[in-house]
Amino acid sequence: MKPINEVRTAFAELPPKITNKQIADATGLTLHGVRNWVYDKELFADFPPELPETGPRGVKFRDRDLVLTWIVDRFGGEDTASGPRDVAEAARRARPRRAKMDSKDLARTLGISVRGVNYYASAYSAEKTDTPFPEPDENGERDWPAVREWILQNAERERKPSKTSTRDARGLTTREQEVLELVQGAEKAGTTVTPAWLAEQLGLKTTDSANRLLRAIEPHRGQAADRLRPTALAEAVGTTTDMLKYYAKTYGNDPDDPFPAKDANSARSVTEVKEWIERRERAAKAGRRS
Repeated sequence: MKPINEVRTAFAELPPKITNKQIADATGLTLHGVRNWVYDKELFADFPPELPETGPRGVKFRDRDLVLTWIVDRFGGEDTASGPRDVAEAARRARPRRAKMDSKDLARTLGISVRGVNYYASAYSAEKTDTPFPEPDENGERDWPAVREWILQNAERERKPSKTSTRDARGLTTREQEVLELVQGAEKAGTTVTPAWLAEQLGLKTTDSANRLLRAIEPHRGQAADRLRPTALAEAVGTTTDMLKYYAKTYGNDPDDPFPAKDANSARSVTEVKEWIERRERAAKAGRRS
């Protein structure tokens, strides 16, 4: 599973009603792993139930906020805890006095809940994977060196990038990239960006998701943003995306003063577009005076 802060960010991009597949994508688990939460009533009896309404072909939904709360309560609880990378770091640093530990001692050593240890035991049992979590002995204790090695190897497996990953070199998701561009464009235009402003722009009902998105992009907000894509560019230069499309279609091949070209990412220079629009406006005013 991803670190809790990444899970929070991924859930911020989801609709209010979500499927098991969306839960799997947001948490970094397999669909099989999510189904463990659904069907293992002994370990996960309190997993949020299905909603009464169904989607196309009988697709079942769950309440997004209830699912996120359940995940945070069970596997983290704090923004800084406790995905595989954090657990692996705890395992590297730990120097326990005992070579064998029960679930409570393992949880304390790794900085997770006992439920978190039980989750590893259930989700990574010998029946479900070729790399199972170490089995307990007859006293309910596990060998610490074996547990430590498994956690480090599991974290390494989780770290391998997915072929379908949509994160850029900065680690931002596609949604976060779009929000970053929107925010940079607004700030270039002199807009004061607040969670309430962002929630309104994105059509969010509350500011919680907006807050999480702003936290995710915060380290990158001050970076240069002279090249922006249409939505953010329109905000930065004080026009609309429809007008930008009109300018590009009508004046893109103008022999005297073409509209600035877009790059491979559909981004244009804010400075060049501003200057081009100002030239057009000056020319239009001069024409009206004559």
